[in-house]
Amino acid sequence: MGSLRYPQRMISLDLPTWLLSVLLAPFGLVFGSFGNVLIHRLPQEEKAERNVVTKPSHCPSCKKPIRWYHNIPLFSWIALRGKCAFCGWRIPVRYPLVEFLVGALLAGSVWIFPFGTLIWLKGVLCGYALIILFFTDLTEFMLPDVIQFPLMVLGVLFTLPQMFWPEHTTRVAASGLNFLMIDTFTNGLQPAPCWPTQGPVVGWLSSIIGLGVGYFVPALFNLIYKWIRKTDGLGMGDFKMLAWLGAFWGWAPMAGILFGGALLGSAVGLPLMVMRKASGQTMLPFGCALALATPVVVFYGPALWNAYMGLVH
Repeated sequence: MGSLRYPQRMISLDLPTWLLSVLLAPFGLVFGSFGNVLIHRLPQEEKAERNVVTKPSHCPSCKKPIRWYHNIPLFSWIALRGKCAFCGWRIPVRYPLVEFLVGALLAGSVWIFPFGTLIWLKGVLCGYALIILFFTDLTEFMLPDVIQFPLMVLGVLFTLPQMFWPEHTTRVAASGLNFLMIDTFTNGLQPAPCWPTQGPVVGWLSSIIGLGVGYFVPALFNLIYKWIRKTDGLGMGDFKMLAWLGAFWGWAPMAGILFGGALLGSAVGLPLMVMRKASGQTMLPFGCALALATPVVVFYGPALWNAYMGLVH
């Protein structure tokens, strides 16, 4: 696939996509191992236990430091048969699952995001954050501020490079001997080896509106719900998650993510209430539903919306 554009500057990152996947997968496993550290430590109440920088890896049960060959992502869990080498504590299956998911995220990212571009970095960072937040909310009903506040800022900052370097392009290997010429700093979905569609660009105004609406509109609805039902309908962490997702993808996808998350939450909560295993006061990890809805809305939101409008009219 050729291009008729002649940019002033061009980066050539046209390695075969399969080779990029092979090179990135080990880094994904390592980041997945660190993600497990974040998932376990950030919800801890004691400040010393939340240290993810200098505190070495240790068994949560016997507190003994983990030897390096017991800490190889994915493979050590299999070799140890899911148990601590010292005390036999059963290591939750979440640990290899998170490592595998982040490894798959990095390996698969180059097929749906053009490698070496801003949207690739943004997509990988968003996916990594969603995996961590999914499991912290699932296990501890918590969405840590130390992750979400920086993401709010980054979401807005991602809109700036396209303003300063709009003509900067990257050449990406496609199928066969063809290449894609991609705008390096465009803050929106672009064609990749397995993704053919150009998505809307997220500008600074849409990002800021998404951030503000993502936080304050759900907060307002929660106040109304609390006034009526005398209890919170959403947690503060859910507002912040919607805020940074709005900053990342704009206000319209953020609204779709909120709607999709509500549908998923209802699909889980209503059957539990019917079976009397939950009530209106039961806490459900809404952040998990938002995390699952995000990739669906980001990639297929416009198509789903057009299909819905076609049915209505």
